[in-house]
Amino acid sequence: MPRERQKRGRRAQEKEKKKNQAKRKLEDTTEEPAAKRSKPTTDDGAPEYIPLEDSGVQGNGQGNDTPFYGLLDEEEQQYLSGADEVLELNQFRDEEERRIFVQNVYEEIKGKELKIACSQSCSRLMEKLIMLSDTRQVRRLFSRFLGHFLHLVQHRFASHCCETLFIRAAPAVTTKVSKAKKAAAANAQEEEEPNLTLAEMFLHVVKELDGNWGYLLTERFASHTIRVLLLVLAGEPVDVSSTNSVVASKKNERLVVPGLQSLDETGISRKRQVPEEFVDTLKKIMHDMTAGLDDTSLKALATHPLGNPVLQVLLSIELGAFGKSTAKDPRSIFRRLIPDDQLEEGSPSAVFLSGLLYDPVGSRLVEAIVQLAPGKLFKSIHKNIIRPRISSLCRNEIAGYVLIRVLGRVGRDDLQDDMQMILPEMASLIERSRLVIPRTLIERCLARNVDTHDLAKAIEASYDQNPAIRLRQILRIGEPGAESNSGTPSPEKTHGSLLAQTMLDAPGPVSELIYSGLLDTAIDGIISIACDPTTSHVLQKALTAQTSTPQFRRQLVPRFYGHIKDLAMDSSGSHVVDSLWHATADIFFVKERLAQELAHHELALRDTFVGRAVWKNWCMDLYKRRRGEWKMKAKNLEVEGDGEQEQRPKTKVDIARERFVQRQEKAKLVQGVRS
Repeated sequence: MPRERQKRGRRAQEKEKKKNQAKRKLEDTTEEPAAKRSKPTTDDGAPEYIPLEDSGVQGNGQGNDTPFYGLLDEEEQQYLSGADEVLELNQFRDEEERRIFVQNVYEEIKGKELKIACSQSCSRLMEKLIMLSDTRQVRRLFSRFLGHFLHLVQHRFASHCCETLFIRAAPAVTTKVSKAKKAAAANAQEEEEPNLTLAEMFLHVVKELDGNWGYLLTERFASHTIRVLLLVLAGEPVDVSSTNSVVASKKNERLVVPGLQSLDETGISRKRQVPEEFVDTLKKIMHDMTAGLDDTSLKALATHPLGNPVLQVLLSIELGAFGKSTAKDPRSIFRRLIPDDQLEEGSPSAVFLSGLLYDPVGSRLVEAIVQLAPGKLFKSIHKNIIRPRISSLCRNEIAGYVLIRVLGRVGRDDLQDDMQMILPEMASLIERSRLVIPRTLIERCLARNVDTHDLAKAIEASYDQNPAIRLRQILRIGEPGAESNSGTPSPEKTHGSLLAQTMLDAPGPVSELIYSGLLDTAIDGIISIACDPTTSHVLQKALTAQTSTPQFRRQLVPRFYGHIKDLAMDSSGSHVVDSLWHATADIFFVKERLAQELAHHELALRDTFVGRAVWKNWCMDLYKRRRGEWKMKAKNLEVEGDGEQEQRPKTKVDIARERFVQRQEKAKLVQGVRS
């Protein structure tokens, strides 16, 4: 048996060992405390924002004494790396086998939890274990972290473990475990159960962090964990999956364990009941965070990259969990930011909000205020701040998102007036690919039942008058830069596809701009659209949307004759073929022709994954063996248990027949009365 290849000599082995130790030490070295970092400055040397330290809000000094929990040796790192690989492969027979594996890993890492949480290479495994843990395992790990949270939340890697632990523990806060179950679990594992409940552990975390809130809310690594903690204490939804969430950073990897539901599906993304102690504790935390800040320093958080998201969370809790009436309290955060009821031009509140509209960081706070503000104040913001600048706002890449939030809340009459002010800028918006504003206008007009004829004319005038060319311009087909170097679609192409899909939802002239473009496009162009990962969604929507008419489908679907095999074997085109099943519900002879073509290429379809999916979705096994049952399915006829048939939906011919029968019966009834 061949030997393992090793370096010769004792000196070479010692040199390799020292090299590995230095590498591990470099990986696991904790970050320098944020208090020692230099303050960001502008080009002229002035501070980029008002330093919070000047307001007297600092930590108690404990955050500077960062403890060192030790390094993992080579054997431990190999074991943890292997465990991580097993979880990624997800080749467990059932949930019980995976549960036993997780329990065994916990047994192996007992006493090393803090060391692993602070490790660059293994902290991700700790996050995955937390996501896979049951309530008992979460309580035990939580108890291991108690007493160390002030240091862990400021650590580059451990802070993410704390965040995941808070999220995983939140749904189980109100769950009570009987003493019998506790004793049984303790006997089974021969380990004493923690005395504290999860609710008491959360309160213990708050005590550990008490006195440091003003420092932690703008600390580089602690701020995102503090945001999660605030939302958990409030019982508010915690959205960790969205890239626009104020909870997690955009750079967050958002780990997903194969075969396990994501954290936002476990109940954390919904509003939850919390103990009464949490509410009082939360009010005290919010008071301590802002008590040491004067109004000027509090407003400075609006443009602080780390303070702004925390400020958004505080406002959402204050106006959401505690009620919008809290905004009337002069001591509330909202009233301190916006003290004026009438936001007239030149008032301090109007100047503050106007200055944030075009700021990359501050504009996000304005978005939150627009969504959360009481109705009376929102109307004042819309009338005095947004409407006078609406043309400028829709043209600006940053302020345009504030306008989107405003359009999502205004009433029907205000929406009509705002749309008329935006329409003159439509050509400029489309030319610069600012398609979010037109898409939002269409969505809100549908929601508020606003006429879209003027909007359709403005969109039509912004593109070429030829329907086929117009469709290519909307979808960015054949334009330079539509695809990136890596083959992924450009943002402009994605937004064009989303705009076209939204237009298909609007009945009348708006959707007709897309339908006419599809009918004027040559067959090769239709097939190209169907096989493109971005534009194929438009074709799927056109075949199945409520605005799609039988006349349109009768003209479009026959163009796929002779191309069904190629589409069914394409990853994007196969979804279009699936849509054709639903699109031909009322044109059975076309569906039968397509099924014949699929049956003719059975072997080729069964040889590919997507082809087999199409074969199954079209019920082709039923088509070959029991043609009568397939016809029933193809015509949307369901066979009931008692043998009766129910047709869905009714065609215009069926409705006309029913009316004819009703008229005949009514005529016979009148005749009988006269006789």
